[in-house]
Amino acid sequence: MFLVKLSTLSLGLVLIFLPNTVIANKTPEHSVRITTNVRVRYEYVNNQLPASNAANDAVVTRISTHAAYQYGPLQFEAELMDSRIFKQGQYTPVGTDDSNALEPVQLAASWRGVVDDENLETIALKAGRFTMDVGSRRLIARNRFRNTLNTFDGVKIDAFLSNLSITAFYTLPVTRKPTLDIHQSINDRELDSSSSDVRFYGIHASLKTSVGDVEFYGLQDQDSLKRTQRQTFGNLANIKLSQQLGINYEVALQRGDYRSQPISANFFHIALSSRFSRAIVSVFYDFASGDDASTESFEGFSTLFGARRFEYGPTGIFGLFARNNMASMGVSSDIQLNERNNLFMQIRTFDIHRSGASGRLNGELLGNGDFLGTLSELRFRSQIAESVQFESGIALANLNRKVVTGERLTSYAYLQASYAF
Repeated sequence: MFLVKLSTLSLGLVLIFLPNTVIANKTPEHSVRITTNVRVRYEYVNNQLPASNAANDAVVTRISTHAAYQYGPLQFEAELMDSRIFKQGQYTPVGTDDSNALEPVQLAASWRGVVDDENLETIALKAGRFTMDVGSRRLIARNRFRNTLNTFDGVKIDAFLSNLSITAFYTLPVTRKPTLDIHQSINDRELDSSSSDVRFYGIHASLKTSVGDVEFYGLQDQDSLKRTQRQTFGNLANIKLSQQLGINYEVALQRGDYRSQPISANFFHIALSSRFSRAIVSVFYDFASGDDASTESFEGFSTLFGARRFEYGPTGIFGLFARNNMASMGVSSDIQLNERNNLFMQIRTFDIHRSGASGRLNGELLGNGDFLGTLSELRFRSQIAESVQFESGIALANLNRKVVTGERLTSYAYLQASYAF
C-alpha cells in the first residue's frame, strides 16, 4: 500500500506542477505496441559440483509479452514473463534464478517531457514495477542470459541533458517466489512481492568528460538475521587513447554495517582494448574483496543486482565464478564475422582473495591468494533473421583439486534459440 501511494503521488505531482511548456504535446497522439519473445535453451554440464563425475542437463524456457500504451508524454506498460526449468538432475543447482512462473515483471506508468527540443534534452519519471540497466551493468542489470529478472517496485527518474545524464531511483527490490523450501516444484506459481524491510536507492551520473560516470547506491535490509546497511560509491570511465586503443575501468567501494560489523569492501576492473577491422581484443584484470574472518570488519564485496555472464562465463546450471572474493586476469576476443554472425572467446584465471566461498566454489581449504581455477569460453551468436536469433557456447573450468572431490575439469555447453514477434 505504501508503494502504491508513493507511485501515485509522485506521478501526480509531476503532471500537475510541471510547467506546460515542458510537456511535449498539447494534443497528444496515442499508440499501442505489443511484442512477444520466446526463448528456449538446452544446457549440459559434465562433472557437476558438488558431485563427483556427475553429468546433468536441463531445458530452460522464457516467454515474455510486453505491452505499452503511449498517450502523448504518458506511457503505461506491462510485461508478463514465464520462466521455467525442466529435466534438471539431482545435483542441478536450481533456484529462482532459473524459474519464475507467469510473473508480471513490469507494471508501470511513466511520463517523458522535453526540456530542450533543439539539444534533445529530456526528463522522464517512471513509477510502479520495472527492471533496470544502469552503467556498466555490473551492479544493476536487467538479466539477459539468466532465465529470470531482477525487478523493483518504486520510482525512477532519467534526465538526459547536453553534457550530463542522470538516473536516480528509490525502490523496494522484488523477491522471486517460490523457493524449494516451501514448494515441491520450483515451477509452481506464486506471485513475487517486495517488502519495506529491504530498500534499494541510488543515483548514477554520466558526464561527457574524462571523469566518466559516478555512482552511489544504498541497500538497507532490516531482516533480523542479516541486518545490513551497505553504501556503494563508484567511478567508471572509457578513455580513448587512440583510434584503435582504449582503456575502461570501474572502481567501487562499499561501506556500512553487516550484522553489527563495519563493512569495508572494494572492487576494481580495468581493461585495455584494441580495435581491428572486425575484432576487439582485450586484456583485463578484476578484483573483488573477500571477507577475512580474523578481522572485526566485513570485507566481502556484494555485486548488488548486477550481471556477471558477460565477464565470468555462462551462468544457468554452470555459473561457477562470480564477482566476489577473487582476483582474475585474462584475455578476450570479440569478432564480428559479418553483419549477422559474432564469435566471442576468452580465457581467464582466478585466484581466491580470502579463504572461503567464491561464486559456487567452496574455497575453505585454500589459503589467501591461492589458485582457484581457469575459465575458457567460446560463444557463437547468429541473427538468422530479423526476429530469429541462435546462440551456442562451450565453457571449460579447470579447478584447484582442493575445491573438488573428483575430476578437476568441469565442462559446459548450451544451445539457445529465440524468436520475437
